[in-house]
Amino acid sequence: MSNWGKPVLTKQGLKLQAKVDAGSRMQLTQCKIGSGTLSSGQNLEDLTALIAPVQTLPIASISYSENNSACVIAAVTDNSNVTNGYYLREFGVYARDPDDGEILYAVAQDSNPDYIPPKGTSAIISQEIGVALSFSNATNVTAYVNTSAIATITYVNSYVASAVADLKDMTGASPAQGGVHGLVPAPGRGVTKNRFLQADGTWAFVNEMTGASAGAAGASGLVPAPAAGNSTRYLRSDGSWAAIVAMSGASTTVNGAAGLVPAPVAGSNIRYLCADGTWKEVDLDSAKTKLVKYY
Repeated sequence: MSNWGKPVLTKQGLKLQAKVDAGSRMQLTQCKIGSGTLSSGQNLEDLTALIAPVQTLPIASISYSENNSACVIAAVTDNSNVTNGYYLREFGVYARDPDDGEILYAVAQDSNPDYIPPKGTSAIISQEIGVALSFSNATNVTAYVNTSAIATITYVNSYVASAVADLKDMTGASPAQGGVHGLVPAPGRGVTKNRFLQADGTWAFVNEMTGASAGAAGASGLVPAPAAGNSTRYLRSDGSWAAIVAMSGASTTVNGAAGLVPAPVAGSNIRYLCADGTWKEVDLDSAKTKLVKYY
């Protein structure tokens, strides 16, 4: 388990902090992590860069603590771009000095470092690293927050809490007044099937359709679900899906059956449907006319 020591300001960082305390503005620019260890006689304050930098981390979030005039920054690391595994031993915060440009502002080391495996292994490592930096005037400190950086858990929790706090309950509409959007009312326990949210903000129950019979009328409601393969059926008043059959024409010995009439072809607009189920032309030549004389 990691055991990070307190961040130490480098000599360049001390000079920059003095400028900030005197009223100058400073921008925190990025963070870096590495695998380096101090050699004999080497001090963190003397570093101008990490000993063995491995990854550059954009700053994911920054917040201000008014109680102790501190800036709290956070960065997120993962091993999606790590080619060779390493032990995470050092963490550095970089800042822009108004006179000297970008410098290593603060650095911390881990005496019990975690191993970061390379990409492609079964283990996917993601860590949030945060550090608090104190100033006499923390409002003079800004940070370049990369919007493409991975959001920290702290940021996400804060964002969600803020968003939820702004939500209000839905106000239903009435005949004289429109409603207001918001959280829908919680449905009560009991019957949950076939319920829907009405515009007035209440949960209403929808009955299923009841088909009519010879002796009783039906009731409106949700129609029964058609089974697979019933794509050409129609809903009958008894509440069932019935197949649509084609008309059967009559013959000299057999009665016909009701159903869909055959489709007339193009050009048959003046034909008539014969009882045998076919479309026929009127034969004027064979038609007989009679003169009827009235007395």
